[in-house]
Amino acid sequence: MYHVDGRLVDPDDATLPLDDRGVALGDAVTDTLRVYDGTPFAWRPHVDRLFGACERHGFDPGVDAATLRARVEETLAAAGLDDALVRVSITRGRGGAGREIGDGNTADGDGRRAGSVLPDADRLRPPADPDPTVVVTATPAPSADAGTEAAPLTLQTVRTRAIAPDAVPAAPLTHNRLDAVRAQAELRRAAPPDGGPADEALLLDAEGHVVGGTASDPLFVDGDAVRLPALGDRPARTGTRSVVRELAAAEDLPVVTGSYTPADVREAEEAFVAEPSAGVRPVARLDGVAVGGGPVTDLLSRLFAERVAATRG
Repeated sequence: MYHVDGRLVDPDDATLPLDDRGVALGDAVTDTLRVYDGTPFAWRPHVDRLFGACERHGFDPGVDAATLRARVEETLAAAGLDDALVRVSITRGRGGAGREIGDGNTADGDGRRAGSVLPDADRLRPPADPDPTVVVTATPAPSADAGTEAAPLTLQTVRTRAIAPDAVPAAPLTHNRLDAVRAQAELRRAAPPDGGPADEALLLDAEGHVVGGTASDPLFVDGDAVRLPALGDRPARTGTRSVVRELAAAEDLPVVTGSYTPADVREAEEAFVAEPSAGVRPVARLDGVAVGGGPVTDLLSRLFAERVAATRG
């Protein structure tokens, strides 16, 4: 069962109007969170990410945190899921600015009203009083649990660049995920004829510095420090990155953010990703170069599992 606009519906009946701005224009925010034994993990950071993205895009989510939590729990109960991946989307709703063409302006030489709004431009303009739509979906979680031996990932650097934050603020949290889609398509095109594509892409900014994966956040260990790509005005690709960073800091592991290239990750002592389904997963290879996990990766994986166990308790 899905939760759409305040009511539970069967997946086959879950629809949004074609003029919903999230469908027509990608005018929506979204985030994915992990649920263990019916309890959303790191709930507050995920809510803050979602509501912060709504604020950056200039619309109110239309629900508070308690209402949203209730809808998540209703969806899980209706679907009969205790361990799940839950995706929450909040669209700006339906309609455009609704301004009438030729609203009292003088006519130009073509008989049109000078300064009148073009129909398609009017459709693009956000409504002054949006009516947001909230969608909650839940799918069964992967079989690998947090802290277990999740399979190491292979990563590959792609030519596709991450959407710049000055173009689309909070882009990783919007329905505009074309940088991630193009990156995954690039991995498929680059796959050898007798093998599959890399598990995850490594996205860079315009200057060639690592930003993140398509659905994960890379971290690496070098010089006795856990190193994270500096994001600037970008949000992390996942809410899991902040949890892993917090766990490292609590163990007095030096945590450093900086501008790093793929070569920095390839030459690291350890490399891993933070992602919602399993928490911490080692990177086996990047661009064909063996990297692997290590003692810090193992420690953070265990600490993540303990944090999950505390949530369940």
